[in-house]
Amino acid sequence: MKRACPTWHGGVAHQPTAYNPVKHIAYGVGTEGCFSQTGAAMAYLSPDGGIDRKKSEKRTFTSDLYYGSITAMDTVSHKVIAKTVTDIEIRSGATVTAGGVVFTALQDGWVVAYDDEKLEELWRFNVGTPLKGAPVTYSVGPKQYLAVQSSGRHLHPIKYDKLENSSYLFVFALN
Repeated sequence: MKRACPTWHGGVAHQPTAYNPVKHIAYGVGTEGCFSQTGAAMAYLSPDGGIDRKKSEKRTFTSDLYYGSITAMDTVSHKVIAKTVTDIEIRSGATVTAGGVVFTALQDGWVVAYDDEKLEELWRFNVGTPLKGAPVTYSVGPKQYLAVQSSGRHLHPIKYDKLENSSYLFVFALN
């Protein structure tokens, strides 16, 4: 077995990034962690291709407990200016506001708000169901709102596998 980091699920994949055009900061969320695997010889059906699964060696692998992160990147200097780690990978995305707050949603039900420059946690609220949708903000008159959609079942790591499926839209009024 050989250990490799980051995991093949690592980094910002399909999660939408956020960008503050005034501060020139991009925010990416994603998955981090490591995995181990064996090499495996593959047998081909013919010189033209195709895999002979019966004659090929079995590849085995293990995954370490993945975790998530939010990274703030200065898009002018191309330097990481802040990073924070979460207990569970983030598959939802991020949203940043002009008021200096970055929002994300975690698969174990937490909606989390961070300071946009140091990524220090400002507050969190657990809605009790997996969150995979990226938070969005909008306003009605002078009042600003944060909305996040629940849906989908979290499959990895096992410790969060007891959460149930749901389809809700949670809306928070912001001060």
